Amino acid sequence: MSADTLRIRNAGGRALRRLYLWTSANASDVETSPYLTGSATEGVLVTTLDGSSQQMPVAGVAPGGDRVSLSWTAGAEGKPGINADFVSATESVNTVTNRHFEILGTNASSDDVTYNAEGGITFTTDGADGDGVIMLPHLDANQSPWTTWTWGTDKSVVYECLIETGAAITNSIVWAGLKLTNTDVVATDDDQAFFRYENGVSSGVWVAVTSIGGTDTSTVSTVTVAVSTKYRLRIAIDSSRIARLYINGALIVTTAALTDTVDLIPYIAVEADGAAEAKTLTVYGAAISRAAG
Repeated sequence: MSADTLRIRNAGGRALRRLYLWTSANASDVETSPYLTGSATEGVLVTTLDGSSQQMPVAGVAPGGDRVSLSWTAGAEGKPGINADFVSATESVNTVTNRHFEILGTNASSDDVTYNAEGGITFTTDGADGDGVIMLPHLDANQSPWTTWTWGTDKSVVYECLIETGAAITNSIVWAGLKLTNTDVVATDDDQAFFRYENGVSSGVWVAVTSIGGTDTSTVSTVTVAVSTKYRLRIAIDSSRIARLYINGALIVTTAALTDTVDLIPYIAVEADGAAEAKTLTVYGAAISRAAG
């Protein structure tokens, strides 16, 4: 642990609802662990000596709290593959396929997902324009809590993932977040909250897309998407169904109340768009939590 890192452990076993930190650093330079625990979604309030402050998000849940959570380290339990390989009777095929997530997409196959030597897994599209790799929880019933547990807009869902762009991001679309269907097309889902990048659109920055009852809003961030760069994408829905979308800890947009009792699905994807080129995306992990009951 470096000299400028503060580690706080809640030895009492109770959920940590709110933590206040005062620092001489800029609030934008302070980053909270994605696995810092808490029973509420308010996050960590970081206040600098000059009086400025920033609400920093947290994820997860302390044992005995009033939330349930799932955390997934990409590659730790096999690689996501097509569902046919997961249910294959051939042991050498099914044993290397992840039991929580599968992939879809134009010309997607299990060999499009490989282990990354620096951690996580890497998606690589097949090379034709329109090819894609889309990761989502297994569609099979009772296969994984990522699917069997619902992630409703009325359950204070918090979702985040850590991804890294490839060495070439032109002619590509990268998207991740909570949706109803497996498409990056903004107008398809009546209710959603996700992040989208497409080169040549909005000057190449991340766009936060939210839809409430069929009304779509695209909020252009100030975060330019660069090659070989990691991004922590986070969506936090509070008890009033207000969603807040963050990139690397910075708040991008706060929505109006989302449509009530809509169950959303977490997705991460990369697609080739505009040229016959293979596109890559590295995924390091994801976490999701919701109110219990």
